[in-house]
Amino acid sequence: MAFSNVATVGFVFRNGDKVCNGEVGRTPVLVGQAVNAVKAGAELNNGVGRTAQVVIDTCDNVAKADKLFNGLGKVVKFASNNVNTLICASSGLKVFLAKDEDKQRTLITEGGTLGGMFLAEGWMKKNLNGILTKLSISGKWAPIVKGLIFIAGSIGASTLGNIVGEKTTDIIEIPLGKEQREAYYLKKAQKEMKNTKNPMTYQPLDYKA
Repeated sequence: MAFSNVATVGFVFRNGDKVCNGEVGRTPVLVGQAVNAVKAGAELNNGVGRTAQVVIDTCDNVAKADKLFNGLGKVVKFASNNVNTLICASSGLKVFLAKDEDKQRTLITEGGTLGGMFLAEGWMKKNLNGILTKLSISGKWAPIVKGLIFIAGSIGASTLGNIVGEKTTDIIEIPLGKEQREAYYLKKAQKEMKNTKNPMTYQPLDYKA
């Protein structure tokens, strides 16, 4: 059982956004989390739960009758059982695909991102239930609050880890001399402008309007 069904569904949308924004390596992660979201839905004692269970049962029946679908089902099952492993693999792919001059920075920032995420999630899995119990949060709100806190904590820690990685790389890469530092920051700014998806461009005024 997932630590938080609400968080499982939330991470589906987060990773879906990453895939749509070009992080193709996150596709297996998205597949695995989507399957886990369906499994989480099947645990609900309502219409959503019954529908999710029908989907699971139908897939199982089709897998028994079709070898290709059965093979795909095994791949999907592996993805759902190894989400964290696939997240690490997607970061590794990101480092591998980075340009030579960006590999060190990508390696350090991805390491910081993953480190922050895993540390925060590990801590929350051990302590969050106890904290929520002390706060007397119960009933239907408890799983919602738990899921939202888990999502916020995971994203916040991974973002902080990414920032620490960026700052660490800056310390390693920034030259000591004043002129060298100025040249470094100028080159970095030019690179960031080049990588901007929608750079602001000069548009001449139409005086006829």
